[in-house]
Amino acid sequence: MSKIEYTEKYGGLTKEEPLTCVNNEILLKNTCVLESVSPYFGYYNEVPQANKPHFIYLLIEGNIFLEQLVRANQTIQGEINFTLDSVPGSVTFKTQTSQAIRIFNLKNYSQIARLQELYIEKGITLKAKSRSINNEMALIKLRRFFKLVEVSVGLYTEYRQPNIGYFEIPKSIAWEEFKLLTAKVKYNTSLLYFDAAQAFIYNDGKIVELVRIYRENLTPDKLTSIREKYLKLLA
Repeated sequence: MSKIEYTEKYGGLTKEEPLTCVNNEILLKNTCVLESVSPYFGYYNEVPQANKPHFIYLLIEGNIFLEQLVRANQTIQGEINFTLDSVPGSVTFKTQTSQAIRIFNLKNYSQIARLQELYIEKGITLKAKSRSINNEMALIKLRRFFKLVEVSVGLYTEYRQPNIGYFEIPKSIAWEEFKLLTAKVKYNTSLLYFDAAQAFIYNDGKIVELVRIYRENLTPDKLTSIREKYLKLLA
């Protein structure tokens, strides 16, 4: 079997999902951790599925840079018996924004308190819980590396995540405009069920604007069909 080649690019992602506070009893005292109750909201809200990915958000004080988190993770990984996948970002409810560490696919929530302790040891200050949050829509912004497999010019899949694809668009647009555009795309395509997010990558000193698509059984043909609708409406 030939090895799949991918390119790693640094960039960011913006999405919207409902979040809920994780049960206080399994956390360090007076801290706030949120979970995505409906990840990939645009897809799973329409196509219910029990086996969804898990995303949790440790709210922190101050800013955290990717290199700071990566260094912390490299040390922490040697002190735990599960794979740690986390990136920095922010979570906004209406006008209130908090910095966060997003952790992907943590299988056992009893491990959260241990992770909190380890991040504190690395100099990261956790944010105190100020109120209860239950199924509230949040704007989530992440900074991360993307492992992109180019399937055709300007069209990519995420390495080892076949349900995630990306395609380039010619310009940056505001989030509210993007939401309206996505609604129009879904109305005009037979591929109704997908979740869309904004993304970007740095490439050769420039920013490349992307749309991230998630749906189960995503294929390059389906991704191409969705891209054509977006580009037609953008034009």
